[in-house]
Formats: sequence, C-alpha cells, structure tokens
Amino acid sequence: MSDTESDGDAQGEGVVDPDIFSSDSRESDQPVVRRRNWQRIMTQNPDFDPDHVLREMEDAYNSDDASGDSEEAVPYLEPADVRAGARAVAAQLRHELLLLDRRLAEPEEYPEPAEDQRLIVDPPPENQIEAELQADQPNENQEAEPQAQLADQEQPEAPAVLLVDPPPMPSPPSTSRRNQGEEPGVISLDTPSPPKKRKRLSAAADKSLKKSPEGKPTIVEDEDDGLTCPICLDSWEMSGEHRLVSLRCGHLFGESCIRRWLNESQRQSSVKVCPQCKTKATFRDIRHLYAKRIQMLDTDIREQLEAERRRTQTLTTELATAKLAHTLTAEKLMLLQKDNERLKELVRAGGGRGAFGGDADGCGGQKGIHQLAMHRLYMEKNFEITREPGCRVLLYSAKHSMLVASQKSAQNLFPGYGVRFIDPPSFKPLHFLHTSALLVRDIAFSESQHLLTVASREPKIKIFDIRTRLCSSMFTAHDKMLWSCALDRNEREHFLYGGDLRGGVYIYDLRFPENILCEFQAEDNFSPVIHIVPVPPNKTFISGGFLVCQLTALTFYEYAAANDTAVPTRLNVEGPFLSMQYDAVQDTVLISARSNPTSPQSRFILGRMDKMDGTPVLKVKATIFGSKATPIMTRPTQLGVEDNTLVVGYLQDSKQLMMHDVRREERVQTMPVNEVVYDICPVATQAGSYLAALTDNKCRVYKVNSSKR
Repeated sequence: MSDTESDGDAQGEGVVDPDIFSSDSRESDQPVVRRRNWQRIMTQNPDFDPDHVLREMEDAYNSDDASGDSEEAVPYLEPADVRAGARAVAAQLRHELLLLDRRLAEPEEYPEPAEDQRLIVDPPPENQIEAELQADQPNENQEAEPQAQLADQEQPEAPAVLLVDPPPMPSPPSTSRRNQGEEPGVISLDTPSPPKKRKRLSAAADKSLKKSPEGKPTIVEDEDDGLTCPICLDSWEMSGEHRLVSLRCGHLFGESCIRRWLNESQRQSSVKVCPQCKTKATFRDIRHLYAKRIQMLDTDIREQLEAERRRTQTLTTELATAKLAHTLTAEKLMLLQKDNERLKELVRAGGGRGAFGGDADGCGGQKGIHQLAMHRLYMEKNFEITREPGCRVLLYSAKHSMLVASQKSAQNLFPGYGVRFIDPPSFKPLHFLHTSALLVRDIAFSESQHLLTVASREPKIKIFDIRTRLCSSMFTAHDKMLWSCALDRNEREHFLYGGDLRGGVYIYDLRFPENILCEFQAEDNFSPVIHIVPVPPNKTFISGGFLVCQLTALTFYEYAAANDTAVPTRLNVEGPFLSMQYDAVQDTVLISARSNPTSPQSRFILGRMDKMDGTPVLKVKATIFGSKATPIMTRPTQLGVEDNTLVVGYLQDSKQLMMHDVRREERVQTMPVNEVVYDICPVATQAGSYLAALTDNKCRVYKVNSSKR
C-alpha cells in the first residue's frame, strides 16, 4: 500500500489528525475527533433520538478501534436533509445550553451531569458551512496526493458533528490553524468554567451587596490597606527578610524590596531614591518598625477641638481680666468720690485744718495729714568697702542684727566675689566671705536658722553657715544658670527657692539638697527670674505662697490648703521690671518697673496682695514716677514709719536720691548723689532707723529723722 492510500485510509477511518490532536491538546487531555460518516447517519432521520444515536456512536467507535476496519460506505445525503437535521440538533442544543447556564449560575440546585453525557453542537448556517468546507479542503489536500484531493472535491460532505470527551480541567487554546477554526464549536457540560480573580469581601460587605436596592455592587474599602508592600504588593512581615521598614521620608516598604529597589536605582541612575516620593535615600536611612498594622487616623477633628479649646481658654482669661479691671476701676471711682465729698466738706468749713482733721478723725481714727510727722534723711556715714568695683547687693537681717554687702574679692589668692559683713551699730566693715567666681546676683537670710544663701549666675546655689562661714550645701537645677534665691519662713523654713535664666522656678528641701521638690516653667515667658520673695500665710492666703518677679512678668504662686502644690497666677502689673521687695510687717510689695509705651517714665509701684473673685490680684496703693531713662538695674526700698510708708529710690537721669511720702502723695526730699546707687536697704537699730545705700565700692548711711510741723 502506498503512502497516499494509507493517508486516505487514515482519514476515512477517523484517525485523529496530528494538527487537531496537537501538543496543546495532549497537554490538556481534550482530543477532538471528526467522524463524517456519523454525520450522515444522524442527519438521515430528522426524528432521531440523540441518546440512542450517541450510544450507537460509542459502540461503533469501540468496535472500530478493536477491529481496525475502515468505515462502511454511507449513501449521499441532500443538503436539504442536512439542514433539517441541523435544525433539530440546534433546538436540542439550545435547551442543553439553557440548562448549562442555570447550572453554572446556581451550582447547588443542579447536580453534576453523568460522565457519559455528551453535548451535540448546533452546526453553523449554510453560508458558513460552505465557507468552512471550501477552506478545509485545500488544507487537507496539502497532506495527501493530488488524486485523493480530486476525489474529495467531487463528493461534497455534510456538516460535521463533533463528539467531545470532556476533560476534568479546561484546556488552553490550541495554536494550530485547524484547531483555531474548529475549537469554538467544542462545548462540554462536564468542563467547569475557569475561575475568576475576585476580591474577597467580608460578610458585612457581602450582605450589603445583596441588599443593594439597585442591584449595583457597593464599593468596599480594601482590607489590605496598610498591610502590603507598595513594591511587591505582598504583605510585609514582623521579622525576616521582608520585615516592615521605613525610609527617612516616612514611606513604608518590605526590607528586601526596598534594598533591591535602591540597588537597581543606583545602577540605572547612580542615585538612590525613594520609589514613592523620589527623595534621596541610602541604606542607612532604613529603619525597622514594630507595628502589626499601619492605620492612619484622621486628626482634623482632634486638631479643631484643640484649637477651639485654646480659643475658649483665651476668651476665659480675657473675660477674667476684663472683670478684674472693671472691679479695680469701680473701686478707684469710689475712692475718688469719697475724696470729692471730703473736699466739699472742707470747703464748706472754710478750709480750716480743724474741719479736715475732724473729718479724718471721724473716719477710722487715722491721723489727719496735718498731724503726720515730716521725715528727712541726713548723711550719717560714707565708708569704702573695697577698692575694686563690683558691689551690687545689700541686705540686712534684724534677726541676726547683721548687714552684708556683695563685693569683689581684694585678695589675688582667692579671685572672684563674696560678701562683706558690716556691724550695724557702728557700720564698720568686718570679715569677708568668698562665695563664687562670678558676680553675686542675690542674697537671702534664714529667719530661724543661721544660714545665708547666695546666687551668683552659676549653675548652683550655695548655703553658708554664718557662724562658721563655711559652705554647708549646694543646690543645682539641670546645669542652668541660677539668678535668684530665697528662704521661706515659719512652717516652710526648710524650703529654698531658686530662679534660673530661662524663667524656671525650683523648690528645694534644705534637708535633701540633691533632690528638686517641685519645678515650674512659665509657658509664654522665658525671661530671667530676678527676685523671689515668700509670702507668709494670712487671712487672705491661708496657706501662703511666693512671688516670682521676672524681667517681663510678675507671678504669684499660691499654695493649696490640702498640700504643698503651688498654683501660679500672673498679676495685673505691666513690666518690664527691675526689682521687687516685700515687707512682711506691713504686708506690702514694692515693684520697680522701667518705662513702657503706656508710661514714658519709670515707676515705683506699691501694692498689697489680695483676692478678687477667688483670683489673686495686686491692689496698687501708690504709683510713683521716676526717671525717664533706666539703663542700670537698681533697687528701691520701702520704710515703714508709724502709720505711714516712705519709698526711697534712685533717679538715674538726674542722679538724685529721692524720698516719697505715700500718705501725703508727694515727694518730700531729694539729695544729689554723684555715684550710681545700686541697692538701698533699711536698717533698724536701737539708736534709730537708718538707710544704707550701696554704690560701686562704697556704702552711704543715712539717718531718718522725724519732726512735727
């Protein structure tokens, strides 16, 4: 038998064509066999039973494979018969396709078909059939001899019916030309539809999709936000090569991905950059993060609430300030009305002193102005403390009957600064105590103990025993420069207060110098603390407190009744300030302030601490105007005599020492002074009252004399 005859026999016997049963088909286990003789059998009788025909086809197929005989000759069918049979097959196919669609949509209601179930495909229309026959014949003749090709063209064939053995898995599309033309007609009920990549939704999202009134899917937020690496779109890990890391710019990646990205970025553009913001990055910028899930919170509402809270707090403070100013103005108006009534009575009485004195005696028992004593200052002594300039602070202790003045050390063996002790009755300089290497800024005595504390712009405050003149302890505050110091009295006699260069206030216990009991820092003021004075308990402030004077603010810290917690309150006085002094006997505060836009002259403000609506305030009793220029920080003083108060201060522009009578509301005396007076201190002895004025290296002593008019 020749090769041509063997090829023709193979085609007649239905052997699978090599192009049809290609490598792609073998891999997918989905062979497609064309048997033209069975087409004729199925289309001869329009009323055929598809199941019966399918069984006969299977039996014949098995018998042909066993015997190896060629197929029997089948009589030729007319095209009309072929079309009639095709219509019947198409009707059956539509029915089966409808069932297949329902089964795929609801797999639970429709069980899987039997293994031997087959699907007969509806052949295409006539025009398409003839086109396919004409297209198939030249392809088949390329593999056979010319004689076989002519034989096939003389005898037309009916449309083919395909018998499909469905595989368990869907097959990939074939690449052969014949498979491309015939594969769309192959459909199997047993072949499952390919899986679709769908986003897995939560149970709540699935219910929301089913309950949607319009039947449209609802957009659900991705649950993987904050869990995947933006480079590989895979979840990062808490450890290992793909652990969670961040760059300096703040973007998050898996460690292995970002290292690979940086290497590739350097290889391509010689610059390592972040894959998201293109910011320059290096391997040293990689930081390990220890977060299981990254989730960003919207803090806009929180920021708005915080801004509203600050605005409310500001408005509350402004309201309290306005109420306080209104109350102070009302009290001032009331005092002016009383003075006006008194002057009217004085005019009606003819302006005599008796009428004025009688009015004064009838109002509280105080003496009239004409009955007040006149006070004058007389120079008593002027002595030199040291030849080296550098004296700044002068302080007198009535408890220890001792006057001390800061000065520069005159001994080259101990350079620096210290304090000079002066005997009050004779005003003779005594021994010198070396305290620090820098200029002394503040001195304080202990009322109940023989202690002297010194602050000199160093990071520590020193405590000295005045009996042995030795340093007993030192106190530090985070290595900050301390400018001021004070010692409390009565039940808090062991409390030490210190103020630093940045507005911080510290409370120490003398028994535990290494610890800080309490620390305060002003929120909106960082100027140096120049003075601190303790306020003892009284009727207004049951637990007492302490006053803190900064260069630009005056604050009162009131102790709570239950514990030693101090509550700060900024007082109603405008700065900038030069000094502050407190008189415990008269319970008055004297403040020296520089000029400001509202006041072109310096001021000496005398007031008393009080409360108004539960808020501590300073009730100003007298405001005394001084010089216009105050380039040097000087300290005035107040002197209590009988039921009157004298304010003594230095006027820098006129170089005068002035004394102001608070009751008379007038300046009663001025004396020229050629040197700058840095500090003034009252000295009370058995011989009388004195005023000590400290210059750069000398001490002037004035005696206070009183006389009746």
